[in-house]
Amino acid sequence: MRPNKTQDVSFHHLIRGIILIGFMLLLFKLLLTNHISLLIAPKMIRFIYFTLFICLILGVLLIIRGTSGKDHSYHCDCDGEHTYPSSFGKSVFLYLLFIIPITTGFLFSNNVLGSSVAMNRTIKLGASSQPPKPNSAINNSSKIQSSSNTITSNTSTNTQSVLDNQPEPLTQKEYDALKNKLLKANVINIDDNQYVNIMNIIQDNLNAMIGKTVTTKGFVYREKEFMQNQVIVARFGITCCVADASVYGMMAKGEVAALPKDKWVQVTGKIEQTQFNGETIPFIKINQLSKITAPQQPYVFDVGIKIE
Repeated sequence: MRPNKTQDVSFHHLIRGIILIGFMLLLFKLLLTNHISLLIAPKMIRFIYFTLFICLILGVLLIIRGTSGKDHSYHCDCDGEHTYPSSFGKSVFLYLLFIIPITTGFLFSNNVLGSSVAMNRTIKLGASSQPPKPNSAINNSSKIQSSSNTITSNTSTNTQSVLDNQPEPLTQKEYDALKNKLLKANVINIDDNQYVNIMNIIQDNLNAMIGKTVTTKGFVYREKEFMQNQVIVARFGITCCVADASVYGMMAKGEVAALPKDKWVQVTGKIEQTQFNGETIPFIKINQLSKITAPQQPYVFDVGIKIE
């Protein structure tokens, strides 16, 4: 006997409620393990809490409707016609589009973006030669602390909470101050908080940077045309989520032939310049290289300049 219309609608309510609860549990798992920071920028996590709450409420309401045995179907006054899938096959196809991502999210481990993704994206060696883009954030910008000869940050992303490890955008005045300090410094540490800004400044003022000692860290990446003594010490920079991730990095030359791709390293050396794909870029002549573990937050953030 074919189920009646009320039973059909109840089934769709029930399965949709289960899917929403599944998404809610997946988001909860990502939040609980802090793996959510591998998918979106920390400043976006507050919206995930709101999404989790909405999925829970809607999921519970749909499950209640689907198990009550009552006809909860309704008709709106719009011109369009709203219908449920007309066959079992269409229903299976539709709901698998949601069930499969939920299932894979629970079954498979979270991976950090690496060389396999970088090879399909434009590598920004020395970041961009264009001025930083303004950012409309209104929060107070982070402060830059440095000594007279070394530029570095005293805040480690390994010790910050997942909600606090995204730096605030700099004002134009603070960006100019950072630029002046870099130009005067003899030793530059490209820290995570201002990674993109520092890379921009080095590229835009390359002639003044030649000969300075620089320290940077990232994963090993190679272009096909690279020599055996060449690698890129690369980082993924994100603005909102991994879908908009860009690859930043600096070429390094030295005894790096034995380094496997995606291995995290910290490199120290002198800044020099070279030609690559018709452009003048900085590179590091390696004096010291050490293998390191990937940081808790492997991505850096392109926060730009704050509009005042």
